[in-house]
Amino acid sequence: MILLTAGAGFRRLGKDLKFTRNHGILAVQVTNADDYPGKVWGIVLDLDPNSGQIVSADATLAPPLGMFGFYVEDGQNHLVGAFADLNDNQQYEKGEPAWFHSDAEGNPIPLPIDPATGKGRTSGTLSKDTVIPARLTSAVKEYRNGRAIDEIITGQGIKIALGELADLNDPKFSAIRGQEGLWEPASFPVSSGIGIYFLEPYDPGRVPVLFVYGMSGSPQDWQPFFKSLDRKRYQPWFYYYPTGRRLDEAADALNNGVKALHAKYRFNQLDVVAHSMGGLVSRSFITKNVLRDGNPYITKFVTISTPWGGHEAAAMGVKRSPKVVPSWYDMQNGSDFQRDLFEKRLRCKVDHYLLFGYGGEKSMILPSSNDGTVSVASQLWPDVQNDVVQVAGFNSDHVGILSNPAVLDLVERILDQEESPASIPAGSKEKSKGLFSGFR
Repeated sequence: MILLTAGAGFRRLGKDLKFTRNHGILAVQVTNADDYPGKVWGIVLDLDPNSGQIVSADATLAPPLGMFGFYVEDGQNHLVGAFADLNDNQQYEKGEPAWFHSDAEGNPIPLPIDPATGKGRTSGTLSKDTVIPARLTSAVKEYRNGRAIDEIITGQGIKIALGELADLNDPKFSAIRGQEGLWEPASFPVSSGIGIYFLEPYDPGRVPVLFVYGMSGSPQDWQPFFKSLDRKRYQPWFYYYPTGRRLDEAADALNNGVKALHAKYRFNQLDVVAHSMGGLVSRSFITKNVLRDGNPYITKFVTISTPWGGHEAAAMGVKRSPKVVPSWYDMQNGSDFQRDLFEKRLRCKVDHYLLFGYGGEKSMILPSSNDGTVSVASQLWPDVQNDVVQVAGFNSDHVGILSNPAVLDLVERILDQEESPASIPAGSKEKSKGLFSGFR
């Protein structure tokens, strides 16, 4: 976790924040995109309502499961749609399966952007029966003027990868990209994409384990876990996201992705393991997925070194920094996000295992008891202690805890545990038995 720095980071952040102020996000899912061979294009058209002419356009290839998005300049005149490019000529032709966000009569209409969130969201299905008005196809033809798609796109399409296979040696998953996700949370989805990646093809015979890294982190942080995980029983997934964005937004995106994957694969169980700020994102996601949406497949949740009570440097960053990373607002003690996080209890629905570190040295910012990055007091915040099934401490620092053999072993045993301890009353002596034996 890196909360305070200077120079180039703040300059990049300032540019990114300006972009965010001037752009909204249109998020789309074409639910049957995988039913068609070849390419499915997602498109957005900025249509002048007076002249009927297209002012600008963008396009992106829809990834598996058909989720994609676009950054668009503020306005309410954007049409969104998609088509299956059956003959691979980069243009829609009559008879190709298509879809547009439309009114009840099937007429394409602009997708509105909610001023409160800066987002518009919709979904639909491709169909050969879709009728695109002649005036719209004519406007598209005039705008393209014979140009290929890659000649007219603005490059602000957002790729949302769900279930794509990842190579952890790919530079996009490096620590450098993790820093970019902190300082450039808006441009990160365009340059790097976001989503939930697999390390191997989905196997219905193994339990998926979703790993969520923390602030300025990257999937490579989880290498020790990926190596130690029993691949005969489990399949590792990881959430790839910019850690500088607001935490509730990151949680929403994760929830939408998990639900889309569940709709396709129908898995019965999903375990979640999170580090640092990733624990905050994950609890918010699980609250939405389990308590709000009523899904039963998440029953185990492991957090490691999570700042449940906020972070001292976040408040300092919000107060003193020339530009503020959006996620810092949520990392402050007493933030609205932190308050909402504990409004509802997970216990008896999800077993939350809390692992913390205390191997830090003296700090000018942190209390004396810390892991070098997060105070023990924040890791053991009373609100979260009241909602966990078990707690264990380790003499490790914030990063080293991820490669501590005792931590790796304990997490594996938690995943292997079949009986739920959630039925054990809070405060029971039995709570300290079994997997956990206090501080290590």
